[in-house]
Amino acid sequence: MNRYLTILALFLISCTPVLQAQQSFQNVAAAMGISGQMGLGHAVGWGDIDNDGDPDLGISNQEGDGFWFYRNDGDHFTNITASGGLGIVPGANKIIIAEVTGDEFNDLIIRTRSSTQYLFESNGDGTFNNITTGSGIAGAAVYNIADFDNDGNTDLLSVANNYYSILYGNGDGTFQPAQNIVPYITFWGVAVFDYDRDGFMDFYATTYNGEENILMQNNGDGTFTNTTIAAGLSYPDAAHAIDAGDFNNDGWIDIYLGSYSPLPCKLFKNNGDGTFTDIAPMAGATGHNDTRTVAFVDYNNDGWLDIFSSHHNFYSYSNTMLRNNGDETFTEVAVSLGLSGEWIGDYFGQGWADFNRDGAIDLFAAGHIDKYRLFKNTNCPNSFVSMQLKGIQSNPNGIGARVDVWLGGERISRNVLPNGGFHDFGNLEVIAGLNGAYSLDSIIVYWPSGITQKLGHTNGDEFLTIIEDETTDIELFTDNINDLLLAITPNPVSDRAVIHWQVMREKNITITLVNIQGQEVRKIFQGAVDGRKHQLTIPVNELTGGIYFLKAETENSVQIKKIIVL
Repeated sequence: MNRYLTILALFLISCTPVLQAQQSFQNVAAAMGISGQMGLGHAVGWGDIDNDGDPDLGISNQEGDGFWFYRNDGDHFTNITASGGLGIVPGANKIIIAEVTGDEFNDLIIRTRSSTQYLFESNGDGTFNNITTGSGIAGAAVYNIADFDNDGNTDLLSVANNYYSILYGNGDGTFQPAQNIVPYITFWGVAVFDYDRDGFMDFYATTYNGEENILMQNNGDGTFTNTTIAAGLSYPDAAHAIDAGDFNNDGWIDIYLGSYSPLPCKLFKNNGDGTFTDIAPMAGATGHNDTRTVAFVDYNNDGWLDIFSSHHNFYSYSNTMLRNNGDETFTEVAVSLGLSGEWIGDYFGQGWADFNRDGAIDLFAAGHIDKYRLFKNTNCPNSFVSMQLKGIQSNPNGIGARVDVWLGGERISRNVLPNGGFHDFGNLEVIAGLNGAYSLDSIIVYWPSGITQKLGHTNGDEFLTIIEDETTDIELFTDNINDLLLAITPNPVSDRAVIHWQVMREKNITITLVNIQGQEVRKIFQGAVDGRKHQLTIPVNELTGGIYFLKAETENSVQIKKIIVL
């Protein structure tokens, strides 16, 4: 396979020399040059705006009169708010850093306390151009981002016209008029993720009052279906805090959320069949009530996503860090790590990023007690591989991609997802903890475009930039769960589709195309195949536009993939 793999740094200094030291988080905000903030901490956003490899930082206050942007210069942060052309921003409820203008630099999308929207194009030199006027986002209030139609451009999930709406991106800093999805009630946090693994990004929105949360399934044709009840995700009582991630490494994205109400937190395990089950009580993950912000994060690089959360209704010991034990149970360790204690916590916004590039993920937290803190992760006990994805056919940041790291026959599953919390945004980077190993079997990237890209043997403690490989055939593989693999490119498709399949060993296979009513439209292939990868190109231009399904069957396996015909 022709891989575009840029290795930015090899064999970085590992955590080995400090294995005997106690891991902890230390506040280094002032030491790193972050100071002078006024008011209560509010929103946090991380992202690299100048392509120097270091994530930069935006923060705001709750009063709505304070916004600060810091360039990460390696050994310190520099306040570039005024010099960068950002002094006009009065404050922020959401700070999103992602590439939406068609160049190589991440841009800045800001929703203010008054829901006024800003779009700043990064010039890559620490300055920005205000391109809000003419961008098409006037009247919108952006809550999150994703590529909902898989056209390679990042879209905006917003509130507009009293609806939850999508502003589809054109890839050049402009957006199409808002497409209404579902009436707006009092939605708060919004997580975007592909919960059913059909290749299209869905979203789960939480509420501010007693209204039910809603799960909207992306049908892939520009429409969405409310599947909240069927999925088992009906939950009221003002869920301010939400995040999505694969905590048990089974390849399916799970949900953690917290409530404003006296109710405890919920850990919704994805069952892989379109439904979720709350396992928080038996997992020891109920946390506290009145939760304002949560995040899935592997703080100790052991390969399992842990859960950090902060709570509002008390002023001491208000944070929790639930260490993932790897068996769907958790242990509280926040106090021992220095992340909770007297007058620590009550955070409204948080963002995780490896700001000092040592492979251990760090935290910036903003809130009501200790206001603004940069927690440096020190003495991390394990190895890692850090991956920055660059989409070619997919959106530029690879949002929605799944990355599976294979190590000794075990999978570590990660996703490129923006935080769903109302005030939260972490760096769009994948860090997979390797639990002390320094050699990986392979890395598999499932891009939103439908491309599956495999990187072979890789060393640990490396920083990688993985550029989507659009020039080669798809490389299929066995994931030790299914012995039949199936993929389609491109998807959506208007002319010709390429069907790719692979089985573990020689067997008979039947591949058919069926319509949305389950009726067979065409038999694609029937016969015996060996364990090599196979592909077949089929015309689809004679089909009526809409949703179809490709069904592949062997004597003991079935795979079904949705196809959108334009």
